[in-house]
Amino acid sequence: MTEDTTIENKVTASGILRLDLEAYRPEMTFVTFDIKSYLYEELIIVEKSFRTAMDSVNWEDYSGKAVSVVCSVDAIIPQWVYMLITTKLKPFAVSIAFGTEKEHLIKIWEKSVENADLSLYFDKKVAVKASEHIPDALYICVSTILAGKVASLLYGEPGLPKVIRKY
Repeated sequence: MTEDTTIENKVTASGILRLDLEAYRPEMTFVTFDIKSYLYEELIIVEKSFRTAMDSVNWEDYSGKAVSVVCSVDAIIPQWVYMLITTKLKPFAVSIAFGTEKEHLIKIWEKSVENADLSLYFDKKVAVKASEHIPDALYICVSTILAGKVASLLYGEPGLPKVIRKY
């Protein structure tokens, strides 16, 4: 005598779709270009020597990379310096941004999410996966996109999500 013992998958039955922001993480190498090394006594820009130094940089070393431009010492950097560095990097770098590599990663990651076709989540229950590896800014970004477009916005795993908002 056999008994039909089918187990109902409550997660599947709930109709909750899982959105993993890791899927939109940019796949590129991030490097830093620090202006500090090109300052006179790590304090100021001397235009003539700075321009000479910029002409001697092997900009091809930055090919295919995301370059974050910073000055790691407390110095007043004229804005034209950032413009000059950017024009030197532009033919080689895939992305150029002011700030740390982490800030640069977040900017590109946000753009990736903003440019993604998330329409398959519209009018559905959506659980945005929780992960300590995803910057907080990405949760703000995706919430801004999905707010008012999804039936329910949830956080965590579909089996035990935290309800953020039902529309």
